[in-house]
Amino acid sequence: MENLPITDEISDDDLDEEKIEALTEMLCRAGDEPETKSAALLVLMAMIENAKHPKALANTAKHLAFARCGELNINGMVDAQVAVLHCKLLEHEAIVS
Repeated sequence: MENLPITDEISDDDLDEEKIEALTEMLCRAGDEPETKSAALLVLMAMIENAKHPKALANTAKHLAFARCGELNINGMVDAQVAVLHCKLLEHEAIVS
């Protein structure tokens, strides 16, 4: 067995992603107090403002939030899209008729 050095180092990027995941969970979760959501948003904005690569951090936050909110509300998203498509189809039918 090869002896590999054991390191407990965690990169700042890993910590940032864990923090972003936790904050987006707080922002997307239903039932939380508005103060919790406001605090999570404030912390997330401060992280982005002070980041070495703010655009990359904001992009990560955006994707995590979209994915998490989608997981929590997939039926609502589908219902909303079906309603939009239904209206478009009926508009098209009214124009053709």
